[in-house]
Order: sequence, then C-alpha cells, then structure tokens
Amino acid sequence: MSAITPTSTSTGLPARVWNGTGVVRLRREGAIAPIGAFVVFFVVYVIINPELLTRFQLQTAANLVVPLALVALGQLIIVLVGGIDISIGAIMSLCNVVFAVQLETMPVPVAVLLAIGTGLACGLFNGFLVAYGGLPAIAVTLASAFIFGSLAREVLDRPGGGITTEIYLATSGELLPFVPVSLVWLAVVAVLLWLLLQRTALGRHIYGVGSNMESVRAAGLNARLTKLLAFGLAGVITSLGAMMLAASTVTGDPRSGDPYLLSSIAAVALAGAAFTGGRGSIIGTILAACTLGLIGNLLFFAGVNSYWQYVISALIIVAVVGIPVVWRKAAFFAKGARS
Repeated sequence: MSAITPTSTSTGLPARVWNGTGVVRLRREGAIAPIGAFVVFFVVYVIINPELLTRFQLQTAANLVVPLALVALGQLIIVLVGGIDISIGAIMSLCNVVFAVQLETMPVPVAVLLAIGTGLACGLFNGFLVAYGGLPAIAVTLASAFIFGSLAREVLDRPGGGITTEIYLATSGELLPFVPVSLVWLAVVAVLLWLLLQRTALGRHIYGVGSNMESVRAAGLNARLTKLLAFGLAGVITSLGAMMLAASTVTGDPRSGDPYLLSSIAAVALAGAAFTGGRGSIIGTILAACTLGLIGNLLFFAGVNSYWQYVISALIIVAVVGIPVVWRKAAFFAKGARS
C-alpha cells in the first residue's frame, strides 16, 4: 500500500505517491499496528491451539474470517470518503438472502449478478442521499439499515435457500491442500481493489475527497459523484462478503449480517484508518479482520461466555489502537526532556 501525501499536480488534487520503503508507506497508512497485532496473535493462537495448522482447522478459520474481511473492506471505502455505514450489516443480510433464494430457480451466474446488483443498489441509495441530498452518512445509513433489514425478512423470513454442495466447494473448499478457496477469492478482491484505489482516477478521487475536499472542488472535480460511486463500490464488496458467508454456511439467513456491523467498524479502527477520511490500508484492514475473527474463535473454543468475548475483543482493540498513541506521546515528552 502506498501513502497519501499532498502534492501539487496539474489539477491541484492531492496525489498518492510512492515514498521510501514499504514500511514507511504502511506506517503512514496506520497498518503497522494491525500487522503486528496479527503476527503476535497468530503465534499465540498456534501455541494455544496447534490444530489451527491442520487442513480442516485452517479451512474453517478461513471461511470464518473472509466474509468479515470483505465487509470490512466495504466499510473502509466509506471511511476513506469521510463517512461511516451503519447499514452495512443489513446490506449484507439482504444480499445474502437474495443470493440464496435466487439459487432455487436461477442459474448460479444470474444469482451472483442479482446479489451484486442488490448490493450496488443499496450502496447507491445511501450514496445519493449523502452526496446529493447533503445528509450525514451516519443518519442516512442508520435509517436505511431498517429498510434493508426489513426487505431481507420479506425475501426470506427464516434460514433457507438453494445453496448446493458444489457452490460450497467452489467458494469455501480447498483449491489445493492447505490452500482454502475462500482465501484465494479474498486475495483476488483485495488485489483488484488495490489496483482501483492506486491506479485509477476514481481511487485518487476517493482518497482526495476524504483527505482534502477543498482541493477536489478547486480542481473542478465532481466530489459528489465520487462519494456516490464510493458507496456503490462498498455495496458491491459487501455483497461479495454476503455470498461468501451464504456459501460457507450453506444457507441464507435474513439476520446473517447483524454481527458484521460493529465488527467491520472495529476492523477498520484496528487497521488505523482515519475516520475523518483520506487514510486507510487494505492489507491492514484484512489482517485486522482476521485478528478479530480469530479472537472470537479462540475465545469460543476456550469456553468464554459470549458477553465476555465482546469485552475482551474490545480491550484488545483499545490496546492495539492506544499503544502507538501512548508510545508517540512518551517519545515526544522524552525528546522534550532531553532538549
């Protein structure tokens, strides 16, 4: 990932440029903390539960964290433009049941396109009200969460659908021994998203809208259209997470996305993204989502009460996010004392 550095271009728009080593770029995106947290936690997890490295456990863990990672990437897109999506869990539920129900009567490609179209439509609905209606994203998405959640229950009022074993194997099985298919799909999405954000005008505009709205407007670029497209893109990525979840559980569920709202926000926060917009890391977000998923998995197998699981997860997030802040302040005061 590269970092945002405001530079003067022919259009006046802040550009993303390569700067120094990869470590410098990751640090500026806030990705060092989630990468470190993932490495430490993964080592601890393997020490406590060596069976994680077996084929079955690795596949199970991958199928657990991939939907969360995809939804977290969708949330990251919204955060990059300075917003937050409270409806992302409801969008996931709606796409989940649309995919599962359409598989009962439609070919797989059609069901996939309908699910993606549903996510796109939900995202564009939110984006239009935010970008062109001038409404706060948190208020719009809070209201739309009720709308999308109700639609999900209209489509399917209880778990069900037509997901087959073939679909499960194609999305959640093994490509090769010790290589879960779900991780391959996640890698493909992550690479395509990285290319879009780093190598296209839309990606630069998304970062620009979040980091310096005035420069975007001064350059004569359409900030409203950028926000609209960012919400649409987030809806598409969320729909991919919804389909991966439906395939791995072999069922559609109108409440399947409920736990992913707070988890997606937590993953983005843990990844060091700036909620004011303009800064965020794809790799950091994915690894933060993996860490959160593995934490919940480990606590579950340890027999920890579900209520305490949330408390422990929250404390870990505070520690990972807070330690770098405390470290910087301590270094600042130490430097001041020496001078």
